[in-house]
Amino acid sequence: MSGPPDPEELQQEVIAARAGLDRLVGELNRRRHAMLDVRGQFRRHPLPLILGGLAVAAAIGGTITLFVAHRRRRNAWPRRVQRLRRSVAAALRHPDRNHDEPSARHKIGVAGGTAAASVLAKAAASRLLRSFSG
Repeated sequence: MSGPPDPEELQQEVIAARAGLDRLVGELNRRRHAMLDVRGQFRRHPLPLILGGLAVAAAIGGTITLFVAHRRRRNAWPRRVQRLRRSVAAALRHPDRNHDEPSARHKIGVAGGTAAASVLAKAAASRLLRSFSG
């Protein structure tokens, strides 16, 4: 069994470990700056960024197109007559209910959306304040 470790040896090991960590943190910092450099990324990888932007634009455009098409189909007169007939039938079956009140699913969705928007707004505001102060 050997004696207690030599303090000089321990100090040299600590210094070597710190130097290694300093190099590692410096490299990570360099890579972070390179990754977040939008102009540099665009210079190095223009095609994937353009294709990605087009894909996002196509997804947004497709979603809007589907929404508008659904809205038009929903507001066509045969559908409106069908909805009116169902509403009248429901009102006749249950005259004591308020049929204008939103469903529980709708209320939960609105509450969740409001909570998500609040979290995003808070994060954006704190980021904005940090950029002004720093």
